Amino acid sequence: MFKKILVAVDGYAPSLGAAKAAVEMAGREGAEVVALQVTEEVPLLQAEKEAETAALKGAELQPLTGEPLGLVAAFGRQRGVTVTTVKKSGPITGVILDVAKETKSDLIVVGDSGRKGLQKLYFGSVARAVSEHARCPVLIIKKDTVDITEMLSISAEAAAAPEDMPSTAALEPGVLRKKISFASGLLALYSVMYFGAALLTSAPYKNTAAIELFGLPLAIWAGWTAIIGGVVITRAFLIRLNQGEGGARG
Repeated sequence: MFKKILVAVDGYAPSLGAAKAAVEMAGREGAEVVALQVTEEVPLLQAEKEAETAALKGAELQPLTGEPLGLVAAFGRQRGVTVTTVKKSGPITGVILDVAKETKSDLIVVGDSGRKGLQKLYFGSVARAVSEHARCPVLIIKKDTVDITEMLSISAEAAAAPEDMPSTAALEPGVLRKKISFASGLLALYSVMYFGAALLTSAPYKNTAAIELFGLPLAIWAGWTAIIGGVVITRAFLIRLNQGEGGARG
């Protein structure tokens, strides 16, 4: 039914519940998930800052993770669901609606904090605003309706893991085959250049090697071609290797 599901996350419990629901639904529907984190950069007056600090003192209003996008991506991998992460700044509701349009999402999932009274008035209701203006269906996950224990365990494991632990993605058979194939192709190309230059400078072809081109013998041109070609091929290999490692980390 759904092909792409957009979920907004901010590290707080309600949004993590929404993220879990989105990933589980995507798993059942065979859909993809777009996890979006929005930082709202709004200048506050001193009185507003004090009000915000007071409003956030409750333990239930503290973020459970500082890396919600990484947590959702890890949960998606665990469930076999493709998760694309997006981080933007701006008005939260507006950014959610814009990203939904850009990614052609056919469902938006958001968490409702369940705040009451002045807190609801101060923070505003993103879920309500999104549901009123979205061009696609919006699923609002109410506070405490989804058990996020499993997601938090992933967060704890990630925090306990060594930061320099290498990614196993780079060792997957498919990735290794691509790297070996690319390296073999470059090696074959350089071998042709190198042995071609060596053959040209051998005794049977000394007359050909002595032919001048733009004032220099062909032998000199062949040597420079082999050297420059080696540098270019090495550079191409390093770029491809770095791209592969970057993709593995992502």
